[in-house]
Formats: sequence, C-alpha cells, structure tokens
Amino acid sequence: MASNGTYSLETGDHTGNQEPRGDRRSAGSVSTFKSTLCHQISGVIIFAIGLVTGIIIGIYAVKPMGDSQCNVMTTPAPVQVMVTAPVQPSSNKTSIPTCPADNAPTRSSRSEDKGPFELLSKEEMNIIKNFMKTQGLISVTDGKPTLKDSYIYGISLYAPYKSEALNHLDKGGPNPGRYADVHVHRGNIAVPDLMEYRVGPLGGAMTAQAMYRDGELPYNSRPRDGIEFEGIAEQVFLAMTTLRPLLQESFDGGYTPNGGIDFHAQAPPGLDPNERETRFVLGLTTDGLGRGRDLNFLPLTGTVHNPGVNTNTWYTHSFYYLDQGPFPTADALLSAYNNGTLRKFALPRGFRQSLFSTSYPKQNNDKPRDYSDRPPPRSYPPSGPRFTIHDHTVKWMDWEFVVGNSQFRGPSIYNVKFKGERIVYENSLNEATLTYASDVTSGANTIYLDGTFGLGEVQDVILGVDCPFHSTLVDASWFSGYSQTPITAKAICIFETVGEDALWRRKGMFAAGLANNYLVVRFAYPIGNYDYSFDFRFFLDGSLKTEAAASGYIHSSFWDQDDARAGQSKSTDAFGYKIGTYTHGALHDHTFGFKVDMDILGTNNNFDIIKWKAGDVLGALKTQANVSEKPPYFLYNETRYVEWETLATESGLKIDMINPEFWTVTSENKNRWGVKRGYRILPETMAVQVLPDTHPVMKASSYTKYHCIVTKHNDTERFISGTYDLNRLADPMGSIENFINNEPINNTDLVTWLVVGFLHIPTAEDFPITIGAKSSFTLKPWNYFDRTSTFDMPQFLDTRDHSFTERPPSPKSCVEKKTRDCYFCN
Repeated sequence: MASNGTYSLETGDHTGNQEPRGDRRSAGSVSTFKSTLCHQISGVIIFAIGLVTGIIIGIYAVKPMGDSQCNVMTTPAPVQVMVTAPVQPSSNKTSIPTCPADNAPTRSSRSEDKGPFELLSKEEMNIIKNFMKTQGLISVTDGKPTLKDSYIYGISLYAPYKSEALNHLDKGGPNPGRYADVHVHRGNIAVPDLMEYRVGPLGGAMTAQAMYRDGELPYNSRPRDGIEFEGIAEQVFLAMTTLRPLLQESFDGGYTPNGGIDFHAQAPPGLDPNERETRFVLGLTTDGLGRGRDLNFLPLTGTVHNPGVNTNTWYTHSFYYLDQGPFPTADALLSAYNNGTLRKFALPRGFRQSLFSTSYPKQNNDKPRDYSDRPPPRSYPPSGPRFTIHDHTVKWMDWEFVVGNSQFRGPSIYNVKFKGERIVYENSLNEATLTYASDVTSGANTIYLDGTFGLGEVQDVILGVDCPFHSTLVDASWFSGYSQTPITAKAICIFETVGEDALWRRKGMFAAGLANNYLVVRFAYPIGNYDYSFDFRFFLDGSLKTEAAASGYIHSSFWDQDDARAGQSKSTDAFGYKIGTYTHGALHDHTFGFKVDMDILGTNNNFDIIKWKAGDVLGALKTQANVSEKPPYFLYNETRYVEWETLATESGLKIDMINPEFWTVTSENKNRWGVKRGYRILPETMAVQVLPDTHPVMKASSYTKYHCIVTKHNDTERFISGTYDLNRLADPMGSIENFINNEPINNTDLVTWLVVGFLHIPTAEDFPITIGAKSSFTLKPWNYFDRTSTFDMPQFLDTRDHSFTERPPSPKSCVEKKTRDCYFCN
C-alpha cells in the first residue's frame, strides 16, 4: 500500500491523497467499463470457489478423525487475503449478545438483620450522630464545628468480642449486635480531651459506653483534622505575609497564599502528649495538582505552637532558611536575610512555570511506543460473575468471608471460611509507619503513623486503573469530622481475574493443568501524598494472599546544590539521590502491620516452627532417635534436615535468611496421614528495622522490629498501635511489646501480628509518580488436606490414548458491556 494512504479494517474506507470526485468521462470510458465488468465477473467466480472450499474445509475440521475422542487442532497454512472493495454488512447477520451484567450486591433491610461484622452504612452513621446529640455527648450535628465544640472525629464498626461472635456463628447463640466505635474531640469541657465511645446495638436500645476515663486521652494528642488545619494555616499565612519579600526574591516571584506557594504540615507535633508543635515546610504548587508541592519543597520551614482550643494563643516560631536558623520569629528571619548575614538562594526566573511539564502525570506524545495506540488485553466474565455478595459477605468457589473497613485502620476481612471450615477469624490492616531521613529541616525528623490520618477514609476506585471494568463495586462509608456528615464511596472492588499462569500443570504421558484464576478484593486509598492499595486474593487451592502497595507522590526534600555538608558528589548524599533540579528523594520505609487471627479447625492452635538446617548425618538422625553410627547408604557426611519446635510462650520473630524457618499455625486435628493440619505463613517482604530502640518512633512502632508476633488472643488487645500514638511518641498507648508478656500459647487461641513492607530510597524513576512498590504475605495450606484440594474443579486433561478428556466450561461469545470510562462524570 502506498505510504500516502491508510486502510481502515473497521469501515473498509481508504483514505489518502485522492483526487476530487466528479464526472470525468474520457475516450477510454468503454474500455474501462469492459475491464470493470471482467473484474466483477472474475470476483464472483473467485468468491464462489472460496465459498465451496471453505465449506469443505469446515466439514473436515469438525469431523472426528477416525475413532478418536480428541479433537486435534492444527495450525492452518497462512492464507493471504486481498481486500478489493468495502464489505457490505449482511442484513441477516446475527448480533453477538452482551455478556451478562455483574451481580449487584443484595442488602439487608434492617440493622438487626445484618451480621456482626457488617460495615456501618451512611444511614446508620446519621442515626448514631443524632443519638450522640440527644445524649449530650456532642455539641454540634451539622456544619463545620470549631475546636471549642465537642464533635465527632470519626465513626467505624466496633468489632464484636470474639467469644460472643463465635457463640453466635458456630453455636447458634444470640447475635452480639453491631456497635459503633465513635471518636469524639471534646473541646467544650473544662479540660478538653478525647473520648471513644462504644455505641449500640444498632437497631436496638442504644447506649454509649465511654472506653476511657475523663482526661486519660490528652486533647493535644488528637489527630490533625481540617478544623485544626485552618487555624494552622492562619498562623502560617500571617508569617508568610511578613516574609513575602524573601519569598518572591528566592522563589521566582512566588508567595503564599494563592501565589504559587503552599505549605505542608509535618509530623509528629512533638513527642509529649501534652505538647502541640506543628512543623511546616513551604512547597511550590502546580496547576491541577493538589499535592504536587510534595515534589517541590522549598528551603523554608517553621513551627506553629498550637496546643489547646484557643487559636488566639497560637503563634509561629523556629524559622529556618536554607537550614540556617532557627530564628524565633518571621521578622527575625527577614532581618537576617536583609542584612546580608545569610547565605541566599534564588530559583531561576520562570522555574515555576516549568513545573507543570515535569510534575503533571500526562502522557508525552512526542515519541509514542509502537502499537501503543492499540487497546491492551483485558479480561471479563463471559457468563457473568462466579461470586455473590450479600451486604458485604462474599461467596466464591467454596470461599466465604465478610469484607470490612475501618476509618481509623483500613481494610479487613472477617470469618474467612474455605470448604465450610474457618481459616481466619480476622485479617485486618492495623498500621502503616514511615520514618524519614534527610539532611534538611523539613525531613530530618519526619515520622508518620498513617493510622492517625485515617487509613480508611475511602474514595471511589478508578475503574480501568485500580480495578478492571468488570469489577463489582461495593460501598464503604466513613464520617467526616469537618462537615459532620457521613461519606459513602464505591471504594471496594471485587472481581475474579485470569492469572494467565498455571495453578498446577503436568506434561508427560498426559497433558493436564488448572488455570490460576483467583478472586480479588481490592481497596485503594489516597493518604496525603501517597496512594495505597490493598488486596485480599483468594486462590482455588485454599491459599490467601494479602498484599500492600504504595504509589503516588514521594515526600521529597529540597536539594541544596551548595550545601557545604553535601560532600564532593553533586548527585548523592548520605540520605539518597538527587532526582530533580531541586528535588532530593529522602530515604524512608513503609512498614505495614496486620492483625491475623487464624482459627485452624477451632481456636485451640499451636505455633510450630520448622527449622531448615544443615549438618552431619549423625547429628540429623539424633534429632529423631538414639543413633550412634552413620548408615552406609549416606554417601556424604553432610545433609540437610529439619527440626520442629512448638512455640511455648508469646514471642516476636524475625526473618533470618541465614537460619531459615517455616512458620505454621496448626491444630491437634490430623489429616489422613497422621500429620497435624495447619496453615503456613509466607512473608514476602524487604522490611527490616535498623533503628535502635532509643529512636523516638520505636516505642509506638515496636512492631516494626519483627516480622511475626505471636500472642494469646485477648479482646482488649485490639490493635498493633495506639490510635493517637503518633502525637504521643514518648508515652504511647499501643506498643506491641505490651502484648508479649510470656503467656503460654500451647493449644490455645492465637493471634499472629504480621509485618511486611519495604525500604524506599527514591530514585529518578519515582518522579513524578512512584511506580507501585509492593509487599505481601500468604497463608498457605500446610498438610491441611489429604491431597491437592483443587480436583473438584473442572480442569484441562488430555491423554495419549484419549481415554480421558476434560475441559473447563467453554464460554459463549459475547460482547463486554459498555462501561463509562470517566472518573469525574456524574
């Protein structure tokens, strides 16, 4: 085909450099007519021959070959097809039906009819809010409150006590009822404090039980919210008004507010629960980016003194410019800047206008990849979903579980059963800890416990990005303290996916296997600058994988090219790499703590450690019997072997690659072969804590020292960290060390607290958006079954003698239903 034209396979239209159409008769018209007629007759003859040939080939293609029970598929020889004219659609063409729609979740109509783990709805949160008002426990119900009010910060489900839940689920006892965990900032009492209430049961005669004593939770250890942030912003903007000449001269004419510069409030706000000192850093804003400032922090920081409820007493102090300081006031900094005693810095003119092209995640169309204009592969259920959802209870392929979400802690699953037996009572995210290091005032002391900032404050997922278009979307709700209203989002997507690999296979005298299809329950959360996604993946063999991933914007630092402490290199320092003109990728970690309460054939379990060892043969044999000589059939004196240990008391365990171990939770109930049935824990993580116990974060985040903590179940040991511990690091409430107190754990109800994550040294590839970094753990059957558990599934099987032929169900052709490909459309 000529290079100046193209052919459309969809429409048959040829476009290119064509002459205008018109009545162009010539002396050769008759000759042209004859030629055209000959071509048309030839075309009809060729078409007829092709049609008859196709019918003959089709008959032989579908006819069994001899007595064979196996249809042999052969690859036909390449056929060259020349398109001579647009193909007209046939009037009697059968249209392909649309694939069955996704199953919409069904709902219980009354609160009291819902299961004990069912999420709170928007309507129930409003009922709780009004109840709290009538009881005099809050002073506002509508509109933005002030710090001097008592208002609801957040609402989530208060998980039932396990003994009551199991009595209901397993023994037919009464439903323990559903209760709400209501967090209140009490700013209108004589000595302001925080309070948590257990409110419920929903659908019954509700009461509100205070979970702490008055004053036990200091007001200054509160999580930061939009109400406090406005007071902080007022103080920052007041100081920046004084510093406007410095800002405009140093930062390409920018200023704040509304002049291309914004600020970011950092954490922690002091170490003592009675303090409140909020450090902040300025950053350049980018049109269309709410948090683009995280990529472009500036070398100007300060602190807001903001304890209590009276914002009139708040003020700014401790200013740094290019790490020079601290200056007690903005006026003092400006005076030093003007009198020439400071080292100065100035962005190049026009630098701020360049940020959009470098920071906005828009495709660069200058050099598109070959074939990138073609749509990528995608999967969808051709016969409709193979799972059902009632409220938030999901059933799929002998799996059954309840999907949960906590505004304060994030995603969870409860009452997880496989083939009718409970495997996991609770698997819930509890905390995500990040500790930064950087040689600048904005990053040297930065610590985040993301549970403080609302890990479960959900938004709608992005179809086509977070989840495939064929996902079933499920609601989750949380309560906004700023507006005092509940917010509901399509925040959970559930879908079965094609793993595109074999769960198992074998090729020998026969060819057999089972495709690795699995069910995914996915949550996606924007938490400040980072975006987290969490998966619970259910496999056909009874394995359950939990995965955490982080993307979004990094929390950067300013790269000071002229810093005397930076050493000889102009591209690296002791804390990471230069990844932008003035951007430093500050090193940090992401460490996720999960509460995983397994119940293997009941609540009486053991934690067995299988130690993978190497040594001499005689030493190996002596672990099982009194042997004095090496048997002669051992040709070598060295061998591998295993040792078994049953953990006797509560303990914290670490992965040791030099001394590998298998961690298993087992039951005294044994399989057909006399082996204890259980599940193995497989951590897939690069997380390792190198900070000493003396670091301020370590008391509150002591869980980061371990990869698995094993404790005896206790209803009062609810979380891996305290809700307010980020703001009281010197005196945390929830250190996991408090749970490890040498209680015996043989044949009892165990809880494993699993820790995964990754160490992050940002590189140029993390700019402007971090490619998702992932970490996970898998719970895998470990002698739980008598044999591979998947042979009740349709599989692929062919034998050479054709005595066995099996296939999974074959889908009928259908067209995927159309889905609106627009996030912000109504």
